[in-house]
Amino acid sequence: MSRRHFAFLPYPAFGHTTPVLPVLAELTARGHRVTCFTTPTFAERVAATGARAVAYSAELGTGPPSEYHTADEAAWLPANLLSMTMAVAPGIDAAFAADPPDLLAYDTTLWAPGRFTAWRTGLPSVQLIPTFASNESFSLNDDGARILGEGGSDIGPLDPAHPGLVEFDRLIAGYAADYGVDDASLVRLYQGDREFNLVFVPKQFQPAAETFDDSYAFVGPPTGPAVDHDWRPPEGKRVVLVTLGTTVNDRPGFFRDCLRAFAGLPWHVVMTLGGRLRIEDVGTPPPNVEVHQWIPHAAVLPHADLVVCQAGMGSVLESLYFGVPLVVVPHHTEQHLNTRRLLELGLATRLDHGSVTPDRLRAAVLDAAADDGMRARVAVMREHVRGAGGARKAADVLEQRLTSPQPAAELHPAAP
Repeated sequence: MSRRHFAFLPYPAFGHTTPVLPVLAELTARGHRVTCFTTPTFAERVAATGARAVAYSAELGTGPPSEYHTADEAAWLPANLLSMTMAVAPGIDAAFAADPPDLLAYDTTLWAPGRFTAWRTGLPSVQLIPTFASNESFSLNDDGARILGEGGSDIGPLDPAHPGLVEFDRLIAGYAADYGVDDASLVRLYQGDREFNLVFVPKQFQPAAETFDDSYAFVGPPTGPAVDHDWRPPEGKRVVLVTLGTTVNDRPGFFRDCLRAFAGLPWHVVMTLGGRLRIEDVGTPPPNVEVHQWIPHAAVLPHADLVVCQAGMGSVLESLYFGVPLVVVPHHTEQHLNTRRLLELGLATRLDHGSVTPDRLRAAVLDAAADDGMRARVAVMREHVRGAGGARKAADVLEQRLTSPQPAAELHPAAP
């Protein structure tokens, strides 16, 4: 394929940007030119792939999501997200005016600037989905709304006249007018009707997978270069990796419970804290526990017998890639949906984060470690994760979007 220009709009959070980086590297290795919008947190990582890093022109919030919402808070979520994400659109428009790409790939959280830009420019576009995909049979938003309330409760239907929903309608109508989108087309644009989707989840892990058509390419988690790290487990010790990922890792009490849970057990524990706590915040570890600010999980997972984590999609898929069963302690809505799928497939054990104790944690780990059926099911899923295609398949799909006939309903005015 001749050299083309691909532009990416990943959301600047670890769970959204990390899957994109190997795809950028694969495209640049194939000789393509790649532009990727990002923030200072990820600028060096983007540049290391060979892509050109361009700063978003406005701040995109990446703090941890709330664990639950009231009906009033839920009603304001769409308007707040729309306002925040569309703030980056002028910078994208300016960059593309000077250097237009051949294809635009946008994160599903950035659906508004992605789709409005594709509409105005007529660019072929691809939606990047780092978690479960949605259609009429499974909807991340609709299914998530049913467990959005406190304790995983259903907050019920929202009043269409709620000021938050009215504000969303006002905002999106204003953006549609700015971009020249008529009312009928706005409905299609909002729904992403017949948009092409690149999903960083293996199809066998996707709920209602059989209902998704060929406008969804399930490529699984792209893997980066081999990890250059010299970590090795102690001889003869079983290993458990403990992490709360990057969004809910400000829980010193949880890590202290882990220290107490594993003290005296014939296991070796590797605990990673991330960026919101210091090692001294969790106390003095027993001899069989090593605590790191961070260590590449891919250095530990080939040796691990079990992972204890928050059920973030990145942590889940990385564990499954290495064939490691999980004990999950979900916090916010998306993690609860991931947990539900893990339990449906028999790949994990669940603990309620509000009632975790050292005794319950220790019992859950020992029970999961003794569950041969779970380990066998995880081994099968490992092959699905590894066989999904990863970065190479993702790059193939993106190239094909420029060489094959486009669907009849693209997100721009040229579509009938």
